[in-house]
Amino acid sequence: MINRDEFKALMSACIIPEVLNSYIEQSEVDYLQAIHDLYQSDLFKKLSNKRTCLWHLSPKQLAILLKEEIESGNLDIPEGLALWVKIL
Repeated sequence: MINRDEFKALMSACIIPEVLNSYIEQSEVDYLQAIHDLYQSDLFKKLSNKRTCLWHLSPKQLAILLKEEIESGNLDIPEGLALWVKIL
């Protein structure tokens, strides 16, 4: 299992930039708006907690979840993943 520092490095170097790029492509928002949307979202709160296992999803899937959350105001965890995710 990865430690907390390794998890933070994985998030900041690999996952977050790819989620932002995918979200920008899907939503046609600028980079600053994408950053704001992500960091204010429930998705980010749950993604930042390694116990939720959301970081196992692809960046494209995470961007889709973010877009859906921004549009609907609700974060809907994919059904298959919901069995593994601890909603905190």
